[in-house]
Amino acid sequence: MTGLLAAATAFFVLHLVPATPLRRSLVASWGEGPYMGAFAILSLATIWWLVSQFIAAPYGTKLWSVPDWWLWLKAALILFAFILAVCGFLTPNPSTPAGTKALSNPKAGECIFAVTRHPVMWGIAIWAMAHMISQATVRGFLFFGTFAATALIGSWLQQERKRKTLANWSAFEAKTSYFPFAAIVEGRAKLSLGAIGWWPIAIAVVLWALIIHFHYAAFGVRPLPTPT
Repeated sequence: MTGLLAAATAFFVLHLVPATPLRRSLVASWGEGPYMGAFAILSLATIWWLVSQFIAAPYGTKLWSVPDWWLWLKAALILFAFILAVCGFLTPNPSTPAGTKALSNPKAGECIFAVTRHPVMWGIAIWAMAHMISQATVRGFLFFGTFAATALIGSWLQQERKRKTLANWSAFEAKTSYFPFAAIVEGRAKLSLGAIGWWPIAIAVVLWALIIHFHYAAFGVRPLPTPT
């Protein structure tokens, strides 16, 4: 379990760098291209290390068992997570390093960002937290909890940095929310599936259905209750 803890720590620390002033210093010293290349290589390396240590770690004692109904709810939550992540990837994202141009769009706070200003990160976090509930072991908490903590803490720190560095970030923040649906409930945003786009939603649904179908073959775990 020590190896898994070390890998989880390395992954978490590395992925907080873009949300801190250290990123700006590294870009100033190395240049944007070399920094992005080094970050991508290190990111892949830490993901490989984390996954390999997760596979090698003993399963451990389960703290609780989940009922069958939870598996259906989990599948629905992960579908929502897929929609957030896919639509966030396929829409010009003001939160990304190259997203400054997207902020100049007067509709930047609409589409998937009406749900949350960090759709990709919340998609990862919801996926991870749903798996943490199902795999209630120290091994599961370390692995999936690392993804959830990295996504949520990283995106929170990132928006703190962008408030200080981007003049038009405040206008984007005023129309969006960190927590999903908060801006809609408060009347600052309006949910429109048409604005989000039917194609990104369809792609997310297809990917989700493929994962559900091949989950047992790929990971040895049935995502839905077995028919009796």
